[in-house]
Amino acid sequence: MESREVENVFEAAGYDFLYRNFHYQVYVSGLFEQIDNPALLEKFLECYGFEPEQSLIFDEFAFHFRIFENLYHKNNLKHDPDFYWH
Repeated sequence: MESREVENVFEAAGYDFLYRNFHYQVYVSGLFEQIDNPALLEKFLECYGFEPEQSLIFDEFAFHFRIFENLYHKNNLKHDPDFYWH
């Protein structure tokens, strides 16, 4: 995904503070470069709860995203429109 697309997904999900905090690390790490469809990132942000006052480092965020991405692909969650992570 392009950086502007990533930023738009974060803003639409109400997590623009996360994008502001991690945009450099996202760029350097290439965390979202291999994502073709923004639905994966949208679903991740929808399923996880992040608060502005929460202490979170980029490595933790990336770890959770990679786990979610693996589950999303391996369990065919991308084909289940009713999927919701509790």
